[in-house]
Amino acid sequence: MKRTKMFLAFMAACVLGFTACNSDDDLTTDVSVSVVPPSSVQGLTVTSGDFLFTNVSTGVETSLAYNANSLILNLADGLYNVTFLGEGTYVNGTSTAGEEVKVQGVKQNVEVIGGTCHLAVEVYIVGYEKADFVIAEIYGVGSYINETNKQYNGDQYFKIHNNAADTLYADGLVLLESKFLTVTKYDYTPNIMDEAMTVQVVAIVPGSGKDYPVAPGQSIIICDNAINHTESNNNSFDLSKADFEWYTSSSSTSTTDVDNPAVPNMEMLYNYTKTIWVLHKMGSKAYAIGRLGVSADTYVKDYTYTYTYIMANGKESSVQTEYKFPNDWIIDAVNLGAKNNFVWGLVHASLDMGFTYYGENTTIAENVGKAVQRKVTYQDADRVFYQDTNNSTADFNVGQRPSQATK
Repeated sequence: MKRTKMFLAFMAACVLGFTACNSDDDLTTDVSVSVVPPSSVQGLTVTSGDFLFTNVSTGVETSLAYNANSLILNLADGLYNVTFLGEGTYVNGTSTAGEEVKVQGVKQNVEVIGGTCHLAVEVYIVGYEKADFVIAEIYGVGSYINETNKQYNGDQYFKIHNNAADTLYADGLVLLESKFLTVTKYDYTPNIMDEAMTVQVVAIVPGSGKDYPVAPGQSIIICDNAINHTESNNNSFDLSKADFEWYTSSSSTSTTDVDNPAVPNMEMLYNYTKTIWVLHKMGSKAYAIGRLGVSADTYVKDYTYTYTYIMANGKESSVQTEYKFPNDWIIDAVNLGAKNNFVWGLVHASLDMGFTYYGENTTIAENVGKAVQRKVTYQDADRVFYQDTNNSTADFNVGQRPSQATK
């Protein structure tokens, strides 16, 4: 979701004791939470809200109401994702009148163990940014061919919507796919999530600046193959009139991509694969849109990310290199991950503190033919306004019929 500059930090400490809470195997820990606004954010007072602690292993959820006092909750030892949704008042600048605002935050993979733990979560004010493009729909699994009992590729797409009051230009809009998976977490060194998203695809809409206007309330379709897919598969749809397609050439004759000369190709600034880029079939990636803050040549030269990680066997990996895309350049981001397998988000919580999913599990049979679609906040005549709270869990409808299937 769109990045906001308004941050409220909770006290950043986690003190773990070493006294066993129980004598049996059912160990528990007292988790305390306190809210301490930092000096960098003046005039913000959190008045109410709720913490939600979700056990990553069991899925058990425990809530705790915020009451501006020291809070203590007893939890079974384990790994937790913690979210906070609340309200507050904010005095902006020299104004003396407090404005009612919503605040939210998330902290993922918190280790609760040892008897006592003081938890810190980072939250921010919702809605303090100018409206822009949003990702309105992702269709990434593909369809299915009944006659051959096989999955059909090539009809994946994104729907990008102008949620602003003014005409925006798609020229230079960047489409990004995360390198990492939302269903598998490793400790990466260095950890750069606070500053950038680690990406394996950087595709750019062509144009000189004002070649592709998008009126307020209008959308564009960016797809894999801009053809009429119903000619090959009755379960698919016609994408021949899409606005843009991504085309990836390959030296392999078995993986030749389809290019519609009538539809402009995305410029592949970086693509991790030497064959055709296909969206993750299990829906276990994060996707984002943004704009380059430097020239394309400078980006390719200066924005690599070199890292290592601790593998499942406890050993350090070899040195890996991918690209990073600064958070400040990102307009909108969406974490995708199967409901029962999601472990962590791949973008900073200020971009997306939640996630959405095609289906409950990471099986193609369950998820095929489904899309995730952003919820409509309201409609004015023929214009649609989409919900954008920087929380995909709240902002998206899951397991939907693709919008292009109705055309």
